[in-house]
Parts: sequence; structure tokens; C-alpha cells
Amino acid sequence: MIRLNAFFTLKEGASTEDVLAITNELVAKSRQDEGNLGYDLFQSTTNPKVFMFCESWADADVLDKHSNAPHFTSAVPALGALTADGLKIERFEK
Repeated sequence: MIRLNAFFTLKEGASTEDVLAITNELVAKSRQDEGNLGYDLFQSTTNPKVFMFCESWADADVLDKHSNAPHFTSAVPALGALTADGLKIERFEK
């Protein structure tokens, strides 16, 4: 199993509503991807500009398929444009 935690901070002028306009569809479609074991977006309670995706995948093959899926390849650049310094990804394996 692979767990990804991807953190990002909104840049000045970007809002939670901007994030949700992109991520609601990404989360819903990613949960339907083959081998997905969990896909959630969290907002920090100590700093509302900080978000974290928490994803779990069965293996590297299904994660690679997800990374090339249209809902992912369109959402990530749009989301990246809202961040102060991109997405910081931590990958864990069990």
C-alpha cells in the first residue's frame, strides 16, 4: 500500500472556494479510480491557507494510472496556480 500526503499553501488572493472548485471533482473521480483506498482533502484548523491531500493506493501501478488520468492532469496545474510554493508530497509505503 502507498500513502501520499500532499501539502500546499494558498497564495495571496486565492480562496478556499477557488480550491474547492478544482478539488471537489478531483476527489470524487479519484475515489473511483482502480486501486484507490482513500482520497481526502483536509484544511488546517490552525492556518486556513494550508491544505493536505491524503491518498491511499493499492500499489505503484494504480498510482501511476491515477497520475495520468485526465481528472488528475487537468486539476494539478490549476491547483498549482493557486499555491504559494507548489505541492509538497510525502510518500509512504507499507
